[in-house]
Amino acid sequence: MKKSFFILPLMALAMTLVACDPSHDNEGPKDSASSEALTSQMVIKAKSEGNNNLTVYTEPTRFIWVYDAKTNNVVGNGTAVKIQVAPPTEEVTYYITTHNQDGSIVKSGTKSIKISEYTDLPGIYNQIFGDGKGGFTTTKWGWDTGASDGVWGNGAYLENTGPGWWVVSASDIDAQAEGKGLSNDGLNGWMELSLSGVKTSRGETGNVVVTQDIVKAGWDIGKMVFSGTTPLMGIQPNVGGNQYDYHILKADGTTLRLCAPEPGAGDWGTAWFWNFKKL
Repeated sequence: MKKSFFILPLMALAMTLVACDPSHDNEGPKDSASSEALTSQMVIKAKSEGNNNLTVYTEPTRFIWVYDAKTNNVVGNGTAVKIQVAPPTEEVTYYITTHNQDGSIVKSGTKSIKISEYTDLPGIYNQIFGDGKGGFTTTKWGWDTGASDGVWGNGAYLENTGPGWWVVSASDIDAQAEGKGLSNDGLNGWMELSLSGVKTSRGETGNVVVTQDIVKAGWDIGKMVFSGTTPLMGIQPNVGGNQYDYHILKADGTTLRLCAPEPGAGDWGTAWFWNFKKL
C-alpha cells in the first residue's frame, strides 16, 4: 500500500477539483487560445502571501493541465488545480496546457511563485520538525539510549520495528562507530533536522525530505530521504556505501525510528534499524 503525498524532487500535493475526463475539455471559453493568451490568463494564487498552498487556474476559466516546469510532470488538471508544496522548496515554476476546439494542444509559458510559509502540512511534519507550538523549528536528535531494543542493528524487513537480530546497545555504539570510521557518530553524536537543511556532528550538512509514502500498512508511517549527508551511522554495513533513503517506523515528537532494507530485501529479508530520541 502506498499513500503518497509528495513527489521528488519537488515535493507537491496535487488535488484537482474536476476529474480528468476528455468531455471536460470544452469547459470554459469557446474560442481558441494562443500560447501568449494562455500565458497571460494563467494565475498562480497562494492561500496567503508566500504560502505553500496554491491554486492554479485561468481567467477566463479553462480546463487546464498543470506541469512542474522543472520535471515536466503533470501535477494536476481541472479548472482550478490545488497544489500543496512541501518544504524545503522555496520557489516553484509551472506551465499549463489546454485543448483548443480543433483538438490542438496549446502550451503556456512558465510562471513562478516564491514560498516562505508552510501550513496545513501532514501531521508527520509536526512530529519531526514541530516546535510544539504549531510552528516548525530545528530539532536535534541523538541515539535513543532508553530504547529496550538498542540503538542500532539489523532485523527482519517489513516485520521488526527496531533491531531484532543483531542489537547494538548504547554502550557499544562508540565501538561500532569507530570501527566504521565514523567516530563522531558514536554515543554523543547528533543530527539537527529542519525544513531548510540538516547538520550533523560529523560536520556535514545537507537536506531532508519527509513524505507519507508507506510500503506496508501498520508497519511504517512515511519516508525520509536525505541528500548531502546521512543520519548517524547512515551506512549499509554489509554492502558498503551510504544510506540516504529510510522508512519512518515511528515519529511521535520525542522518538524517531528509521529502517532501511539491504538491496533486494523482501519480507523477512535483512534490514537495518536506527532508534533516535529528541535531545
